[in-house]
Amino acid sequence: MRTNAIHMNLSTIIRWPLRLGFFKKITVHVIFMTLLTGVGFMGATAYQFRREVFRLEYDSAFIVYSALTTYLYNHYQRHQTYVPRILDYHLRTQFLRVSDEAGHAIRHRPAHVVIYDDVGRILYEYMDDDRVAAAEPQTPGRLPITPTLRYDRSTPFIQISGPIELGSPDSGFVMIEIPTTIQHQLHRLFLQSILILIGVLTITILMSLVFTRQTLSPIRSLTQAARAVHDGDLSQHVEVITQDEIGDLITTFNEMVSSMDRRLDVMHRMQDWSVRIGRQMHSKRLFEALGEMFGRMSMAESYRLYLHDNDRDRLSIRLEVGAEDLPDLEQDTLTHLALKERWTMYKKADGSFDNEPTDVCELAIPLLSGKHRIGVIRIGRRNDRALYDDDTLTILQTLAQHASVAIDNAGMYEKLAAQERMAQEMTLARQIQQEMLPRQAPEIPGYEIVGGSAPALEVGGDYYDYVQSKNDTFVLIGDVSGKGVPAALIMSIARALIHAYIEFESSTSEMLRRVNRSISRDLDEEMFVTMTALKLEPDSHRLRFSRAGHEPLLIVHADGTCERITPPGTALGMLEVETFEDLLEESVYEMQPGDTVILYTDGITEAQNTAREEFGYERLEQAIQSRAQLPVRDLFEQLIDDLHLFTSGVAQLDDITLVILRRT
Repeated sequence: MRTNAIHMNLSTIIRWPLRLGFFKKITVHVIFMTLLTGVGFMGATAYQFRREVFRLEYDSAFIVYSALTTYLYNHYQRHQTYVPRILDYHLRTQFLRVSDEAGHAIRHRPAHVVIYDDVGRILYEYMDDDRVAAAEPQTPGRLPITPTLRYDRSTPFIQISGPIELGSPDSGFVMIEIPTTIQHQLHRLFLQSILILIGVLTITILMSLVFTRQTLSPIRSLTQAARAVHDGDLSQHVEVITQDEIGDLITTFNEMVSSMDRRLDVMHRMQDWSVRIGRQMHSKRLFEALGEMFGRMSMAESYRLYLHDNDRDRLSIRLEVGAEDLPDLEQDTLTHLALKERWTMYKKADGSFDNEPTDVCELAIPLLSGKHRIGVIRIGRRNDRALYDDDTLTILQTLAQHASVAIDNAGMYEKLAAQERMAQEMTLARQIQQEMLPRQAPEIPGYEIVGGSAPALEVGGDYYDYVQSKNDTFVLIGDVSGKGVPAALIMSIARALIHAYIEFESSTSEMLRRVNRSISRDLDEEMFVTMTALKLEPDSHRLRFSRAGHEPLLIVHADGTCERITPPGTALGMLEVETFEDLLEESVYEMQPGDTVILYTDGITEAQNTAREEFGYERLEQAIQSRAQLPVRDLFEQLIDDLHLFTSGVAQLDDITLVILRRT
């Protein structure tokens, strides 16, 4: 527990600078670097000075030792003993004194001299300093046979000891203590260095404050504007006052905010229209809403909605505005081309027809639901007679997809309402849902993909889809809590929102966040939607994915190993919008040759046999690993067969959906 407390304190200290404002960070950074440089330089200088002081003091000590041992050896040779009276006189008045009238003395004069014989007895002791302690006899083993120098910081003396004459133990051993001012010199050096460092640091702080306030003031304005944008104010505009990188940053910010304002306005309007027409199940009122939607979003002076009669293979007008500006149905070549080619056709300014959106003045968009042709939306010239830009054309085509689903749903709903029996109603509802599921897998170079869904009732709350955007492909799988018509309707709304937002969002996490904001308002408290969204980038083989409370993602590698991936995220509509957005994250995985990605709903893992045992993750992973080398279609069928065999004799309890993606 104490270790955890220390760790938390260290983490708090480390993270403290991150909570500072930008200006304070710059100031702290400058101060820290100046302090670090000053301390480093001061430390290096002090260390070198210290070494030099110690070297000089030690050299002086050895000189004193050499001079004194020479004198003592000559004294011993002359007297064959040590005469204290002579030694006292010489050491006190003669030794290392300058012969001048001022009586100057060398600073490194011995303060304490002790002579020992070869067994450690004291033969002579000289003391010339009150701070020196009297010597004690030594044992023979502690007598140094070579000169030895020692410095004790607790005393102001350098001690050097050794034989008086190498090779002549009869002359004895000497211990000399010499006064030194090493500590005083070092203390003075450190004090001077600290004073200089404080002066430099003070000047640096003042200069950094002036620099940050004058040079970085545009950053403060940009920060305040960014906070305002974060709070929802998209009217922010920061004045560009510098022509450097900061000026470029501010210019980019202004352009970004302006673009966000335009896009959000369009997206909000698209969202409102998507929800509005998605809820409208009465054909007449739906057509009126569609006319108003296309008229406002295109700003066209004329438009017409055709519906296609599949039995008679002909078009009929269900809504028109400004009909005098549009050709009759028989002469409307643009409309017939769009219906035949199942592709948006454009009329250019020069009067020619093409499927490339350049110089567009009129257009016809087919309304499709799978292979089923619903009709055509024919849009004339704009009120201002200007050509259609790319953004407007993209918006109109996206709205046409929503209109297709809405018209198809409304038509199906009216047919359901006309049936007297619930069985017929549920059968038609199943058709509605199946129309929203992919009829065929997209062709992706270097990849194979297969998917399928089987509801527990006539209709269900499971969902999977493929949406191609530019060169990338989105793969989605979802599950609405509950079963039947309510779950299917919620999933159809989710599908429409997904198709709307994929046009504007390249991030799977941002797309799910926007869907959650819209769909949360339409869900009852007991309902929620789990979903996993993948974005496959075939050029880089990068797989981006986000998980909103759905089942874990399974990746089976070429060697047969299986990896279970569970990115953070909770179900759509379950929690508050802010909490959902904070929890959701986007993960990235690079697909390797032979890698197989498995997406599924809990109808597979929670399927039960007669013993009420669940199929579970382990059985699913084992079944995949044992058949990892099969083609994708065969692997899909084998897994479904395994599930049916396991649940033999038990009614299907939940919707079953499975999608398999492999890099070949």
